[in-house]
Amino acid sequence: MSHQNLAVFDFDWSLIEEDSDYWTIQNLSPVQWEKVKTLAGMQWTDLMDLSVKEIQDQGVTKDQFMAVLEKIPFTTAMLNTLKVLHSHHTRVLILSDANTFYIDTILRAYGVRDLVSDIITNPAYTDEKHRFRIQRHIPASDPPHQCPNSCAVNICKGQELDKYIATHGPFERVMYVGDGKNDYCPSTRLRETDRLFARSGKSLSAMLKNDPEAAAKIKSNITFWETSEVVLKAVEDEHL
Repeated sequence: MSHQNLAVFDFDWSLIEEDSDYWTIQNLSPVQWEKVKTLAGMQWTDLMDLSVKEIQDQGVTKDQFMAVLEKIPFTTAMLNTLKVLHSHHTRVLILSDANTFYIDTILRAYGVRDLVSDIITNPAYTDEKHRFRIQRHIPASDPPHQCPNSCAVNICKGQELDKYIATHGPFERVMYVGDGKNDYCPSTRLRETDRLFARSGKSLSAMLKNDPEAAAKIKSNITFWETSEVVLKAVEDEHL
C-alpha cells in the first residue's frame, strides 16, 4: 500500500496563469469568443465543444490550436514546483474542468508531462470529420452525481478525488492547489494534516473568506496565494 504524498492541481489559474478555454478561443477567433458570451447559459463543456467545432469549420487546424496552447503563460516557479515534487517522489494529479487535449499539449510544450502521474478532466476526441472535439467527463446521459456541493454537472472533483485516493492511496499527506468554486468540494476531503492552497482574488478564496459555514467544512491548513512562488516555497520547505 502507498504512503507517499499526493499533490493535486486544478489547471486553469492554478497550475497555469490563464484560463485555457478563453486563451485558446480568444486567440484563434475573437468573434467566436463574443458568441460564447452570448451563449453563457449553455452547459460550459458543451459550449466549448460547439466553439472548437465551429472554429475548425471556419478553417482553423488542430496544429493552430496547438501553436496557441504552447504559448500559454506557465510560471517558472510552478514548473519548478512540479520538478521539486517529482524529486520528492510525490504523486501528481491534475483534476480539471478543461480537457485532455489542452492539458496534454501545454504540459508537453513546457517539458513537464512526465512529471504528472495522472490527469482527470473532460476527454478530447477526433470526430468523423477529423475535428478535435470535447466530451463531458460525466456524459449528459448518465445519472446526476448527486453531490451536495455546487459542483458542475459534468464533473464532481470531490468524488473523483475520493476514487483516486481509494485506488492509489493511502497518502501520508495531500496538498490541493485550486482557484475556483469547483475546487471547494475536493477541499472538503482534506484532513487536518493536509494542505489547501487557494488562489487569492478568485472564487474559491472569496467563498472561504465570506461564507463561514463553507469555510468550517475545511479541516486542512489553508494558504491563500497570489504568486506561484508561495506554492514552490511550501513544497520545498515542508518536503511535500
